[in-house]
Amino acid sequence: MEIAIIKSETVGSGPNAAKETDPVAKFEIMDGAPVRGESIPIRLFLGGHDLAPTMRDVSKKFSVRYLLNLVLVDEEDRRYFKQQEVILWRKADKSIRKIMDPMCNVMSTNGRDGSIKVNPRTAMKATKIQ
Repeated sequence: MEIAIIKSETVGSGPNAAKETDPVAKFEIMDGAPVRGESIPIRLFLGGHDLAPTMRDVSKKFSVRYLLNLVLVDEEDRRYFKQQEVILWRKADKSIRKIMDPMCNVMSTNGRDGSIKVNPRTAMKATKIQ
């Protein structure tokens, strides 16, 4: 069983659209076929690959999409295929998030029961900034 990450780029619109598909990475999950009903957890480390965030129809001219392509080979060498679109995004750095969102220091969670506490000092500062 193997899984591949495929990058699909589309440039243009209508009949002039050009589509390009490139394999980004290919992983062999296991050798042989899994038992029916078996769950196989996988973890894909994406840091070493040249990836950009998913972009859909930017100004109706450009889009970048990613697909996971699963290939399963059974005991009789029959191949089964499944493709699933995945959405990739980038998380902003903490320093940038604090500048963009002055309310990020206002609330914090209590580790024991998951309740939310509001810090009145930072809440006042955040309201003064706005």
